[in-house]
Amino acid sequence: MGWHDTHFNSKVVDLHNHSSLKAFLFGRDLTKKKFKFLSTLCKGKFWPFAARNNFDMMKKGGLDVLLSTAYVTEQGWIDDISLIKWILRVMPAVRRKAFDPPYSDITIAMLDEIEAQINKHNEKSKPEDAIKIALNPAELKDCLDSNTPCVVHAIEGAHSLQGPISGKKVEDSKSDPKEIEEEILANLEHFYNRGVAYLGLAHFYPNHCVSPIFPYPDYGLNHFDWQEALGRWDTTKGLTDIGIKVVEKMLDLGMVIDICHCTLKARSQIYEMVESSGKKNCVIATHTGVYAVNPDPYNLEDWEIKWIADNGGTIGMIFMNYWLAPTDTRMGLKYLSQTLEHLVKVGGIGVPGIGTDFDGFTDPPDEIINMSQLPRFTKFMMAEYKGVGTPKYSESDMEKILGGNALRVLLNGWNKS
Repeated sequence: MGWHDTHFNSKVVDLHNHSSLKAFLFGRDLTKKKFKFLSTLCKGKFWPFAARNNFDMMKKGGLDVLLSTAYVTEQGWIDDISLIKWILRVMPAVRRKAFDPPYSDITIAMLDEIEAQINKHNEKSKPEDAIKIALNPAELKDCLDSNTPCVVHAIEGAHSLQGPISGKKVEDSKSDPKEIEEEILANLEHFYNRGVAYLGLAHFYPNHCVSPIFPYPDYGLNHFDWQEALGRWDTTKGLTDIGIKVVEKMLDLGMVIDICHCTLKARSQIYEMVESSGKKNCVIATHTGVYAVNPDPYNLEDWEIKWIADNGGTIGMIFMNYWLAPTDTRMGLKYLSQTLEHLVKVGGIGVPGIGTDFDGFTDPPDEIINMSQLPRFTKFMMAEYKGVGTPKYSESDMEKILGGNALRVLLNGWNKS
């Protein structure tokens, strides 16, 4: 097979995608095809409102499984970023909907949003063009066996577990720590029962469970007082006492753990806890780069790559230049190739996957600016050679990279009936 057949005959999985975020925030209709114009218009520049995915782009991109990652924008965005403050002044309805309620309530609304969009799509479409929501591994397998594209729920940031008792900012919380713990663990179980496959513990700001690495790319620093903001991050911290209990409960329930955005100390704690549990296929890094290609603390070091590989996890390569490339560039496919090559060198062909982070206010490579262009990734990787006349990646290699490795985790590490 050539690259085209390899791509469209493989089970393609995006481990980290925020289609529900912009649909929820801005009322976007994912059943319409018009968004491609917006992302094309924004090619060559960072524009956070560009649309990178909808159901039509999924089909054109050959995507079989979309991990729809609910991310609730944190209070720190309002406090730190002048652009966000201005947006919320001119769009008060967005603030009332997406910033004012408790984080856990907003997360529930985002899960409802993507399910409603899927139902709307199916009402308008032919039966053969239907998309399903897979709420457990059995339903996911049914979709794969029937060649039906599907969406799986995921959550980014344990702040999504914080309700009215926990509050929004850790430093402002006045509630009893035991009550905060009970609320967070109860919400974790709620989301597990709702069909959430994985939880990423960290995002941009500290929460009651974990400390994150400093999150902002250089272009983001222009929008707020970064010298003041830097004081809020302590990258020497790891999991809190509540965070440890959350990880324990995730392991007990059978919920996959996403380590992205966590500090190195927190990631190390998670690895130790998973080793002690004896469980496999339960740790992923859904959207990241590698430290050896771009030495940023967000990216994974070689020993981590090997640990994840040895323990049956997978690592989704992020489609964002800032974390892929060690230099300022618009063109990212070359750095995706370098990232993939290093992952295979250190962890083997069973570790790499795809985690685009599309529609997460990110800045993708100009060669792949939305989901419809995902086949370019396969074409580029299969066109490279490791020697004279010897392709770097075979068809079976690409099947694992495009989705096989991710599905191993979802079908074995996600334990829900």
